[in-house]
Amino acid sequence: MTSDSLPNRGLPAQKRRRLPELMRFGKSTPLTAQEQLDGLARESRVYIPRIERRLGQYRGSQLAEDVWQNALLKIAKRMDQDGEPIANVHAYMYRVCDSCAADELRRIASRSEDLFGDDPSALEEWENVRLHRSDVYYADIKPELDSLLTEMEHRALYLIEVAGFTSTMAAELMDVSPSSARKALRRARDKIRGHRPRIGQDA
Repeated sequence: MTSDSLPNRGLPAQKRRRLPELMRFGKSTPLTAQEQLDGLARESRVYIPRIERRLGQYRGSQLAEDVWQNALLKIAKRMDQDGEPIANVHAYMYRVCDSCAADELRRIASRSEDLFGDDPSALEEWENVRLHRSDVYYADIKPELDSLLTEMEHRALYLIEVAGFTSTMAAELMDVSPSSARKALRRARDKIRGHRPRIGQDA
């Protein structure tokens, strides 16, 4: 309804001039793109539980926070490109969170498949990680572990001790039970302790 469609007969001239302003009274001004983004950044408690549900076995891990930050970056880029606020910012944010969680799960699965390939770049992220209760760096002794450990033991060692996954998360990637993953890790640690005088000497 516009001010032109309202009956204004009998209104003083001063009120007739202020009628458009009076009609806007009580209505909130639409948020700018930056205000929308600032509001989203303060509402992580609304979206992180949804992200955790999408991550499944990975809920409660640092991954949920990482996915949330990625989602915020995507929203910020979209707003920066368009320069306009989003019509339904909350619904859009939910979709972005779902998309980022799915991307993270695909990335984890892909990294697990490539862990023990011939590409040395797979080790770059972890080359300075020390093994459990030792001064030995994983990247330095990786070739020796290939012959010392079984594939399952090596995967358990890498995923849990080096990459920092929980036994449940590692088990999902290894397609075994969590108890099997923990047993494989214990066997790997026992073998490394038994060969500690020799391991890493030629690295």
